[in-house]
Amino acid sequence: MRKYFSESFGTAFLVIFSTVALVYVSTFQVGQMFDQIAILGLSLVLMMFVFGPFSDGGHFNPAVSLAAALNKQITWKTFGFYLLSQVIGAVVGLFLAVSTLIPVINSQMSASSTGSTSSVSASKIYETLQPATSATSLPVALTIEAVFTFFLVFVTVLAFQKMPKQAPVIAGLGLTVSTFVAYPLTGGLLNPARVLAPAIMNGLGGSAHLWFFLLIEILAAALAGLAVKYYAKDDEAAA
Repeated sequence: MRKYFSESFGTAFLVIFSTVALVYVSTFQVGQMFDQIAILGLSLVLMMFVFGPFSDGGHFNPAVSLAAALNKQITWKTFGFYLLSQVIGAVVGLFLAVSTLIPVINSQMSASSTGSTSSVSASKIYETLQPATSATSLPVALTIEAVFTFFLVFVTVLAFQKMPKQAPVIAGLGLTVSTFVAYPLTGGLLNPARVLAPAIMNGLGGSAHLWFFLLIEILAAALAGLAVKYYAKDDEAAA
């Protein structure tokens, strides 16, 4: 059970850090977009160092777990429980982050010099956290999400297999550079649990493209798992 709790806690904290960073940048103009993305990458490194020893390196992402299962780094039974743990962790982390931030945001808005009486609701924040195609067309957005989900999962799972001690740093760097390109265009964070959490909290409403993003991330993860199978072969076998 310890490894499932580790996956749940790690995913929850990852979502908390990413949500708070996003709201701080967008609402309070604390830092810039890259600061938010750097926090996301650093939090993944930290969670993998803390919880990774108890949970096969620390996935915190169903896409990573799927590729790991395809490469027999974990069993399919473990994958199922990891998936459940990650989704629960993402939902709990998002709820804690949003419920804590709403009073702060509304208090700040009411105390501002503009004298605004408007308020921010939880559902409004959940809607803004869901992936969208506002900056691109749907095919382009899905292509971007697929390419960088593939890249993130590939480098992470390959690192688990070839460089386990360096895997947290490699995965954190992979998430940082991938998110820097993908997030402004799609709003996705290359993580099905992170995509699904705001939709669940919002009653599975909001983004009309939710299921497209989930499907494309799953397909990209499966392809990344197959790519790792090839590149992780022994040198002699690969030749």
